[in-house]
Amino acid sequence: MTQHFDPTPYRAAGIPDDEGRRWWDWRLTAGQASAWRRAGITDPALATQWTTARITPERIAACRAAGLGAAEALLWHEYEFTLDEALTYREKGFTPDQAFDVEHGREPRQTDDPTAPGDAFTSLMSFGSDDPRDRVQRFIRRAGNAGVLVMYSYIDADWVDDEAIAWAGYGIDASTARMWQELGLRPAEARRYIQRGLTPMAVAREWWQAGIPYEETASWAGAGLTAQEAVDQRARGVTAEQAETLRALRDDS
Repeated sequence: MTQHFDPTPYRAAGIPDDEGRRWWDWRLTAGQASAWRRAGITDPALATQWTTARITPERIAACRAAGLGAAEALLWHEYEFTLDEALTYREKGFTPDQAFDVEHGREPRQTDDPTAPGDAFTSLMSFGSDDPRDRVQRFIRRAGNAGVLVMYSYIDADWVDDEAIAWAGYGIDASTARMWQELGLRPAEARRYIQRGLTPMAVAREWWQAGIPYEETASWAGAGLTAQEAVDQRARGVTAEQAETLRALRDDS
């Protein structure tokens, strides 16, 4: 049975009809909308992003004081940190992936610019300087920190465009990058799964077993939701198109 928007509870909460409709579209009640508005959040998509990160309106002030935005909060959530744990690690100067390494007894990796030239640039420059194709030389310059083996995997596959530079910059070899692309994921999204020890097949299996349509997986995963969280949101009536909106908000942050 199709549900229709009833503006009455939103009006009672002092929310105009057009805004109330937006909160309803995101399946947020008048009470939830009021709580988020009191916290200074008037965009229901942003409120949903905070909710997905397990942040309540009451904790928004603490997040603002720490300079923690919704997109970053989602990233800490993906690495299974609570807000308090995230704030503690942030105070120590750790990023979510570095904190994840610490939690698992590994040396925190550095967060250098993945497109800046590094040691591999020097070792491969002879290849590029002898190759008449400028695009290969450009790839070597831009993806220099990727490591020799990773870089060679792209050169061998004759895949050296901007997209290849982005994937190589995260240390993902060409064949694996193609598999992540089949799932519709972007380099940074795939890297987060890789850091947690997951392969493209393992991720595909998890979402398939959860009953999420293949064509929706990238939207939900890219928005920062787990497979079960996506199931819950879909049950509430949130759509894959709305999940893609959350994903775009994250990319813009």
